[in-house]
Amino acid sequence: MKTFPAELLSISAVELSRRLHSREITSVELLKTTLDRIDEVNPKIRAIVALRKDRDNLLQEAQDADFDLDSAGASTDENKQAGWLRGIPLAIKDLEKAKGLTTTSGGCPLFGVQTEQGEDEGSYRFGDWKFENEMEDEPFVRRLRYAGAIIIGKTNAPEIGMGCHSYNTIHGTTLNPYNLSVSAGGSSGGAAAALASNMLVLSDGSDMMGSLRNPAGWNNLYSIRSTAGWMKESIDGEADDSTESDIELPYPTSTVGPMARCPEDLAMFLETILPEEQRTDFDASAVIDKSLEDLNLLVKRSKIGWLADWGGSLPFEDGVLSHCKRRLDLFDSKGGASIECLSDAPFPNDDLWDSWMVIRSHKIFNSLHERIGCDVDEVIPTLKACHVKPEAIWECEQGECLTRQQLELALEKAHDWSAVAETLFQSYDFLALPSSQVYPFDASIDWPKSIAGKKMDTYHRWMNVMVPVTLLGAPCVTIPAGIGSTSGLPMGIQIFAKKGKDVQLLQLARWYCRNFEMNIDLYK
Repeated sequence: MKTFPAELLSISAVELSRRLHSREITSVELLKTTLDRIDEVNPKIRAIVALRKDRDNLLQEAQDADFDLDSAGASTDENKQAGWLRGIPLAIKDLEKAKGLTTTSGGCPLFGVQTEQGEDEGSYRFGDWKFENEMEDEPFVRRLRYAGAIIIGKTNAPEIGMGCHSYNTIHGTTLNPYNLSVSAGGSSGGAAAALASNMLVLSDGSDMMGSLRNPAGWNNLYSIRSTAGWMKESIDGEADDSTESDIELPYPTSTVGPMARCPEDLAMFLETILPEEQRTDFDASAVIDKSLEDLNLLVKRSKIGWLADWGGSLPFEDGVLSHCKRRLDLFDSKGGASIECLSDAPFPNDDLWDSWMVIRSHKIFNSLHERIGCDVDEVIPTLKACHVKPEAIWECEQGECLTRQQLELALEKAHDWSAVAETLFQSYDFLALPSSQVYPFDASIDWPKSIAGKKMDTYHRWMNVMVPVTLLGAPCVTIPAGIGSTSGLPMGIQIFAKKGKDVQLLQLARWYCRNFEMNIDLYK
C-alpha cells in the first residue's frame, strides 16, 4: 500500500530508515515527497535556505540510494553497510560547510560579495549577494553522507549565529510552525522549524549559548548538547587545538548536535556524527534497546533537582516556570522519581554571567579574527564596513579590549562553578531548568528588551538560563513541555547531568517520550 505523504514525513527517522531498508518505500518517493512539502511550506516559514536547484542530480542520488538498498536486501549486516540514513534527505545548518553548497553564516554580508553578476556553477546568489560554494564538508557532514544521507540544502540561522532568534537581511526571519507570528528561536531556528513542520525528519544544529536547547523547546522537539569535547575533531590522532589559547576553558564552549522528534532519533544521529575516537563513549543501542522495565527502574531511582529561577535571580515570563514544573512533575507522579526544588541559587548568577560574558566575547573575537584573516586592529573596522549586525560588532568590541587578568578571573569563576556542580551531582542524578525565560516572542522584534519588568541590558541577557550548562560543559537533553495553557505556545525543559552521562539523559528522555507523546500534527 502506498504511504501517504503526511504519514511518511511525520514518522521517526529510525522508522523511516526501517521502511526504506525493508523496501516498503523508496528513496525516490521520499525525496519527491520531501521536496513537495518544502515547496508548499517553506515560503511561509523560511526555514530552509540554499535549497539545491539541481533536482535532476538529486533524483539521481535518490535512485542510487534505491539501487544500494535493493542490493542490500533484507540482511541486517548488508543494511548496516548501506547506512541507516541511506536515502534520507537532510539539510545542514547554515553555519557549517557542506560540499557543493554555500555557507552564508546566517546571511552575513561579511562572507559574500555584492554584485550584479549572476551565479555560476561555483556560487549561489541571494538577491544582490553572491556566495561561493564550499569545496569540502565539515567532518560531521562527511559522516552523515557516509551513513547515506542526501544533503538537499541548508537551514536558516541568525547572522554569524549570534542570538536565539533566526533572522537576517538575506534569508529573512524563520517563523514558528506553531504560530507564524512568533520566532522559531535560534540559532538553529531553521533546523527546528523545518523539523517541526515535517519538511525534514532530522536536523543538525549547534549550541554555544542555547542554540540547540532554545529552538527545540520552542518547536516541541528533543535535542541533545553532548558532553563538551565529544565533537572535537582530531588531526593525525592529536586533538585539534589550533584556535585555543592557554587562557580558555579546557573544553569547547560550542558543539554540534542533533534535534529530533524522539530520543531514539537523537541517539542514532549523535552516534553517526561523533568522531571515531569518541564512539567508545556512546552507544545508541543503549538508548534504543533499553527495555521499558529498565527505563521505569531508571526513572524510579532518579533524583532530579529543579533549579527553577536560580534562587530568584532569573526573571521569567508569566507562566513559564509553572508550565515546566508541571511537566517535570510527571517524572514523579508517573515514574516515581524524586524531585526536589532548590530554593537557593547553587552559585551566584552574577558570577556565572560575568564569567560567561568574558569567555564568550574572547572566543567570538578570536574566531572572527581568524576567519577574516586580517590584522587584529582591523577586525572591528572590517565588520563595520560590511554592515554586520550591531550585536556582533558590540560582542567583538568587548572581546578586543579584554585583559589577561579578566580572562583568568573568568576562568577561575567557571572552575568554581564546576566544583559546586560536582558537589550537586553527588546529591542529584539530574538537574533541570526551563529551556527559555520567555515563550516564543513576536518575530518582528530582534530580542526581548525586558522580562517581567526587568530590563535586559544586552542582546542575549534573556538567554541567561542557558549559561550554567554551557560553562559547565555538561551534557544536556531538551524535552518538550508541550503547549502553554495561557500562552498557547511551546516550551521545553533542559535536563543536564555529569559529563559522560549522555546515555542516561537520553534514556530519561525516552521514558518521557514513550509516556507523553508531545508531537502535534502540523499538516493541518
